[in-house]
Amino acid sequence: MNIRPAMLADKDHVERLAQVLTPAAESKHRSADGLSLLLDSNEHRIWVADSDEAVVGWLHAYLAVRVGVAPFVEIAGLIVDEQYRGNGIGSKLVEAAIFWAKSIGVSVRVRSNSMRDATHKFYQAQGFKLLKQQHVFEFNL
Repeated sequence: MNIRPAMLADKDHVERLAQVLTPAAESKHRSADGLSLLLDSNEHRIWVADSDEAVVGWLHAYLAVRVGVAPFVEIAGLIVDEQYRGNGIGSKLVEAAIFWAKSIGVSVRVRSNSMRDATHKFYQAQGFKLLKQQHVFEFNL
């Protein structure tokens, strides 16, 4: 298993896994455009886990800068193919984000849906502590 920075050539594999994470993900064309923008950004990082030429997991993190809050790296998404879960791949991907955060002197945060108990346990096992709970609101145009 190899953890490495994502490349645009990984887009089909990343998109396939994104569909598992968010079934209502946008079209491949729009997603590929977004992936390209993220890969070109200094504030975003995407790592993939590949096994025998196939991407079996990925993690997207970004540098969050907000008024009144110390900057931090936020894990925006993490997915490991169901067949490969339980083999330490998610932990290795999280380690990549933590290494980046340490290199720039900030902490790491992650948000998780309140219904994902297994995900909460995973992050707690990685050393994350519950900071707060919140509601997310959306205004549709």
